[in-house]
Amino acid sequence: MKRRALTFLGTRSEIVKLSPLIPLLAQSFDHVLIHSGQHFLPDMGSIFFDELRLPRPGYNLQVGSDSPTRQIASMMTGLEGIVAKERPDAMIVLGGTTTALAGALVGVKLGIRVAHLEAGLRTFDGRSPEEINRALIDRMSTWLFAPDERARDNLLAEGMDAHRIHVVGSTTIDACQQYLPLAESRPILSRLKLAPQEYLVLTLHRAENTEPPVLDGIVQAVNALARIWPIVFPIHPRTLHALSDEHVFDSSVCVIDPLGYLDMLKLIGQARALLTDSSGLQEEAAVLRTPALVMRNETEWHSLIEAGANALVGNTYQSLMDRAWPLIASDAALEAMRACGVTPSGGATQRIVKILERDCDTGYVAE
Repeated sequence: MKRRALTFLGTRSEIVKLSPLIPLLAQSFDHVLIHSGQHFLPDMGSIFFDELRLPRPGYNLQVGSDSPTRQIASMMTGLEGIVAKERPDAMIVLGGTTTALAGALVGVKLGIRVAHLEAGLRTFDGRSPEEINRALIDRMSTWLFAPDERARDNLLAEGMDAHRIHVVGSTTIDACQQYLPLAESRPILSRLKLAPQEYLVLTLHRAENTEPPVLDGIVQAVNALARIWPIVFPIHPRTLHALSDEHVFDSSVCVIDPLGYLDMLKLIGQARALLTDSSGLQEEAAVLRTPALVMRNETEWHSLIEAGANALVGNTYQSLMDRAWPLIASDAALEAMRACGVTPSGGATQRIVKILERDCDTGYVAE
C-alpha cells in the first residue's frame, strides 16, 4: 500500500518553491495537498496553481488575512481534523511562514513526522517572526532538509541530530529551471513598454519595511532612483494597505498589481537589477544572473552575499543612497555581480522524495 504524504502551504513563495515537488510526491505517495487560504486575492494564490499546472488542493482552510496569532489558531483548528482523518506518514512544510509553523505544530501534536524544507536557514535576528518560526519548526521536525552546508552547520551548532539533517539543495532552483522556458515567451516587457536592462524591479512586503517610518524612507529612495531608471513595482497587498497620502511614488515608478510566477521570472530576468526584501527572489535573481539588492540588514542566503551575486543595501533612505545607488549606477559593478550568479545544479526535489520514500518504507523515526 502506498504511503501517504501531506503538504501544507499557503503563500505565493511556498506554492512556487513546492511546485516541482508536488507532482513527484503524487507519483510516489498517496499525496494530500492542503492550502491554508490565507491569501484571499486570486493574484496572491490561485493564479500560481493555474499557470504552474498544479493540481488543486484537496482542502482549502480559507483562513483569510488576519493577524499571525489568529491565522495560526485558525489553521491549527482547521488542519487538526483533516490530519486526524488522513493520518499521513509525513507532513511537509517549507520555510518560516505562519503556514509552516501551524502545520508543524499540528503534525507533532498528532504524532505525525514533520519534514521541513529550507531547514537551518538563519538570519540570526531573534526579533524576526520568520526566524522564530524556522527555529521552532526545526526543533519539531523529523526530516531537516537543508539547502546547503551552511544551513547544516547551523543545525549542528544548535544541537540537532546529524542523522535528521539532509543537505539536498534548493527547490527554488528546481522551480526556476523548470519554468524558465515557459517564462521566456511572456509578453510582459512589451505590455509595460520596457527595454531589457533599462529598468529596475522592486518588491517590498516585509512587516518591518511597511512600518510608516521605514516605508517613508524607502519610498523617498525609490523615487530618487526612479528619476534615473524606470522602476516596476508589483505591489503586495500589505504594502498597498500601508501606503498613505504621505507615501506617493513618482510617475517613473510603475505600480502594478501582483504578477504570476512566469511574468515575474521574465521581468526579473531582463532587469538591470532587483530591489527586494523577499527571501525567495534572492535565489531566483541569482539563478537568472540579475543582481539583487536586498533591502534588509540581514539575510537567510548568506552564501549569495559572500559570492557577490547579491548585496545587502539596508532599508533606510541613507543606506539605499549609499549602497544601492552606486551599484545600480555602475555597469561594471552590475556585470561583476552577474558573473557571480548561481550555476544551478538542481535535483533537490528528487533527493527529497527519495529520502522520504526510503524512511517512510522503513518506518524510520529520528531519536
